[in-house]
Amino acid sequence: MTTRALSLIVVGAALALVTACSASVQGGGATISKTSLEQGIADALQKSVGQRPDAVECPGAIKAKAGETARCVLTAGSVRYGLTATVTSYENGKAHYQAQVDRQPMR
Repeated sequence: MTTRALSLIVVGAALALVTACSASVQGGGATISKTSLEQGIADALQKSVGQRPDAVECPGAIKAKAGETARCVLTAGSVRYGLTATVTSYENGKAHYQAQVDRQPMR
């Protein structure tokens, strides 16, 4: 990944990205799967800045309930950034959330 592409991802990702993904209903309520959350964040970044990160890794599924958060890691080239995904709403089987990428790379 070029430095320019990395810069585009980081600058675009520093802004809150609103996206939606399907949530599945399990015994404890509706959840956003780890895979769905990671893909949704990567898709939103690609749509927002025209570049897809090399990887987005989240620790696991989260509840599709407003206020639920997950700390994930975005990888662009050899640089990794922390990001926080926060569920903003859940309606009709779709969870809406924001992803806020940290301004500084991880050490």
